[in-house]
Amino acid sequence: MSAKSSEQKAIEKQMKENQRMERDNARRERASGIVNAAKYIGDFRVMDPDAEKILEIALEQYNGNDSNFVTVSDDAVPKHLSNSLPLEAEKLLIYGMLSRYMIYAKSVMLTLSNLGKTYFKDKKKAIEGENIKMTENKMPMLLISHATTDKNYAEHLVTLFENIGLDQTQMICSSVPGYGIPLNKRVYEWLANKFTDWDLDLYVIFVLSDGYYSSPASLNEMGAAWVTKKEYTSILLPGFDFSQIRGAISADQIAIKLDSDEEELRQRLNELKDDLTEKFGLTKIVDVRWERFRSTFIDAVKEIQVEKENSRVRKNQPSFSVTIEGINKRLPGVSEILNSDFTGGTRYRNLQISIEIVNGKVARNLIVFDKLLTVIIKPGEKCRMAVAYEDSEDVIKWPSKVKKILHSEYEDTKGLPNWFNICYQDEEEHNMVQSLKLQSFDGEAYYDLDGHPWEA
Repeated sequence: MSAKSSEQKAIEKQMKENQRMERDNARRERASGIVNAAKYIGDFRVMDPDAEKILEIALEQYNGNDSNFVTVSDDAVPKHLSNSLPLEAEKLLIYGMLSRYMIYAKSVMLTLSNLGKTYFKDKKKAIEGENIKMTENKMPMLLISHATTDKNYAEHLVTLFENIGLDQTQMICSSVPGYGIPLNKRVYEWLANKFTDWDLDLYVIFVLSDGYYSSPASLNEMGAAWVTKKEYTSILLPGFDFSQIRGAISADQIAIKLDSDEEELRQRLNELKDDLTEKFGLTKIVDVRWERFRSTFIDAVKEIQVEKENSRVRKNQPSFSVTIEGINKRLPGVSEILNSDFTGGTRYRNLQISIEIVNGKVARNLIVFDKLLTVIIKPGEKCRMAVAYEDSEDVIKWPSKVKKILHSEYEDTKGLPNWFNICYQDEEEHNMVQSLKLQSFDGEAYYDLDGHPWEA
């Protein structure tokens, strides 16, 4: 085989140079296309992830030399980038992260620019600045997340927030007219949009209770707030403890407990008022007015709790049926010799009644007209007694059969007490009282409950 002439060698060399230039141009063109498509945060250009990764590795290996020189080999980078080091180096050059680079074997030798050395710090500052800018431009919105069963508390919260300056354009509360979901809107879709709306800075008030954790809709709102990282304040309703907090809400975040020490409650409400005033840019309310609104809210919470307790107690009370079994009649189980001197009028003056529970409850220590009738009375059982005023012959003749009552204690209508109380212990061992009032219908007398049972 004859040796190549100098002319042939020159041609081959030129061909290789042309191929190299074509590769370099193709790489440069591809790199430019990627760089030109980069996104910006304000005036800051964010590099693509692959370029960022190579720069990150280069900075980790950079030893601080004055020449800003560092070598990155293919075995130091992720496998998917090992064959594209020249392309990544070209991109870094165009991005301005390098002043030069050189390809050597399976490595690239890089010279970092000052921009390259501070890129990640600069990126963090740009992101933080953009977040502040976005927050400043967002419209704040308050969502009161609560269970339907706790709407009375939610209503008073809305009133409290109205008093510090919030209105229907700044609050969402599904239980209060004017603050709920608009007509013809799909509830979950509408609320989901509020959580993801970039123009809104949503702040959530969680009204926590057993009812809240039993409500799928409420738990959905909690989950959405967690996923979208919304700011929130938790308000614990009376009877709900910190140890019961679960789910996406942090149990160690300071919350407001409505049945806590009143001094602490006032302070926590002050803090909430200040936070909302700042967040919504509200005019600061005069202290004396705020104290009045705060006191009204606290009193309303107490009233709700008292009513709830009373309702619970009433719900567990027996329903007594009182039957008049005899008026001015001979007492059952007694007999007497006919009085030949009897010239007419009423021989007997007494009232005979029976008492029965008709709603399935149980009562203990039943006391009527200050007399203990029974230690326990169950549904379907009847307790009977007879009473008469102090001037009745029956009291004298049958003291063991008739309970004496006084006109001074029990006003009467035609010898019948106008009222009397039934005292007892309910199933939860509350000492309770029910008042019975004399009624009349179609000439027939009877006793009926007068008002609600009350705790003695």
